[in-house]
Amino acid sequence: MTEGDDQLVSIRKQLENLNNATDGINSYEMKLENVTKQFCETQIMFNKEMTGIPKKMMKQISKSRPYFDLKSREPEIRRCVQQAALLFERQKTSVELAREQVQILHNSLNNNEESDAERQYVDVIEQQLNLVKEAEDECLKAEKMHAARVRELLQLETSLKKLLLEHGSSIKKARPYYERKEALTRTMNSQIELMSILEHEVQQRKDSYSDSMRALEQISEQIHQERSSQSSFAPSSDAESDSS
Repeated sequence: MTEGDDQLVSIRKQLENLNNATDGINSYEMKLENVTKQFCETQIMFNKEMTGIPKKMMKQISKSRPYFDLKSREPEIRRCVQQAALLFERQKTSVELAREQVQILHNSLNNNEESDAERQYVDVIEQQLNLVKEAEDECLKAEKMHAARVRELLQLETSLKKLLLEHGSSIKKARPYYERKEALTRTMNSQIELMSILEHEVQQRKDSYSDSMRALEQISEQIHQERSSQSSFAPSSDAESDSS
């Protein structure tokens, strides 16, 4: 394959990339436009519903706000408790495994009748004992972290019960408002996340388009330079031919 053929293949490839990038840009921009429109509609609905509350209801919403603010934190705190518990269990397992390794080394030493066996094993056993100490320290940290997370959850549950006793009626009446607010907020957050993803997709394809354009410009410049070189070489050859 000649250099000209290689250039032709490269041009076709870059043109194909341009077409794909253009199609991708159009497709994702259309999706982005639709999601943006949906987000604006949800935002308008949110503002309308959240501001069109009767004055009597606003008083109940205000009284119950501390309860629902705490309630919104509960899932995250429970997740932290679960993560801390899993970490603690993993660290306990690490301690048990490290201790088992020490016991295996001791058993191997006791069963070894060679005179220099103790000298061979002592360094390895000391290293393993250090690993046991490190594992125990990490386990203790994980245990303290788990205990702290559990205390935080218990304090939250206690506060929720107290608020429920003090403002139970207001909390019951305001619940539909907060549930609706949470649902709309989740929807808007999902739309914002989707818009961010689509914007990233659009930008990626725009970058691909720009890369292909630059590649085509480089090929064009290369072809131009080659033709210029050939043009400058041709007269010189004719002149040599005439002089001879």
